[in-house]
Amino acid sequence: MIRRLILIPVLAAIWVVLFAWAAGVPWDAPWTAHEHLALSGRDFQLQLGEGTIELDNLVINTLDSRGNGLQTAQLTHVRAERYPVLRYRISDFPDVLELALVFRRDTRDDVQTISLPAPQNGEITVDLSKYEEWRGEINEIGFAEYATAQLVPPSMIASFRPFRIEWAQLQPPAWDSVLPRLRSDWFGYRPWSMQSINTIGPEKQTLGRSWMMPILVFGALLSGLAACFLLRLPRARIMAVMCCIAGFTWISLDLRWLEDFFAKHQVIETIYAGKSWPLRHALQPDEETPRVAGEVVRIAEQQGVNRVLVDSSSPFTFLRLIYFLLPLNTAPLAQSMMETPGMAIPGDVLIAVYAGDWKYDKVTGLLDNGKSTISVKPVYEKGDLRVFRSQGRDP
Repeated sequence: MIRRLILIPVLAAIWVVLFAWAAGVPWDAPWTAHEHLALSGRDFQLQLGEGTIELDNLVINTLDSRGNGLQTAQLTHVRAERYPVLRYRISDFPDVLELALVFRRDTRDDVQTISLPAPQNGEITVDLSKYEEWRGEINEIGFAEYATAQLVPPSMIASFRPFRIEWAQLQPPAWDSVLPRLRSDWFGYRPWSMQSINTIGPEKQTLGRSWMMPILVFGALLSGLAACFLLRLPRARIMAVMCCIAGFTWISLDLRWLEDFFAKHQVIETIYAGKSWPLRHALQPDEETPRVAGEVVRIAEQQGVNRVLVDSSSPFTFLRLIYFLLPLNTAPLAQSMMETPGMAIPGDVLIAVYAGDWKYDKVTGLLDNGKSTISVKPVYEKGDLRVFRSQGRDP
């Protein structure tokens, strides 16, 4: 009986130490923060989008014409190192939007952003000290909202149920923020990381040492060893206890990842459920790229060519543009230039530059990116899309 009573504080100590280490709370931190910078929704000013003040909350009704929202509050000589913990509450936040912290440092042009867990009608606590951007003097802070990158079509956020910014708070580390901080890291919703289609749950690069899996595994292992040692269990029971702990930990992690998968799937349901297949196909996360690809296809038909070389400064847009140009014979422009150095591009080839770095000189008729030049003739230009036809001769 005495050994069982001793086991209780030992297990409590193991998990307290692990949780405190994972949350990055110093051992000499107070139980509650003695100072903090509190901002109500009323303190934020609308920079992008439209909203109203209701009591002390800022209600966001619409985003701007480009699908972005921004609300900021002025601060006076706040040192980032002194207030590394951010707590905030935003209610009714749409699941098709992504949330980011925006702050201005020492100079006017030094604006930084940090992606935040989406608020789900609860308080979120984030340790900002793990981000390199959170340093120096902070003069302005705020929240930015936009369609989830590479997932949500911009047209989906033209209308949404209004959400409200209730309050935000900066404070020094304290012991009472350990559990809220880990709850936000472990159970806060984050969209697909886009690193792998098999990535479920927040990845290690985002959470650092507060990553859920190693904390639970290590804590379960230490707890099992402590129980076996203090209770002096026989070898057969030790194996049974460790197997039960391993199974329980595995199931717990799987349930958490399954919940995260359901949350991500709910966003897909919001976008595509109840819509016809043609409409689903039209709902692309980058709705402008299919339109641009259609324009290039039309020009290729007019010019009577089947070979298109593509360039864009965004790898995502670049690959998507090649995809939408199929079944045309398409290839990366830069790669084609490297594979055939010193050789002229044939005259039956179109060059599509969409928000790319290539510059056209009207005097010389050359397309130049600082490394290579191509003799071309302009065919089409509108917005960020420029289409040229190779002249089939050396520049």
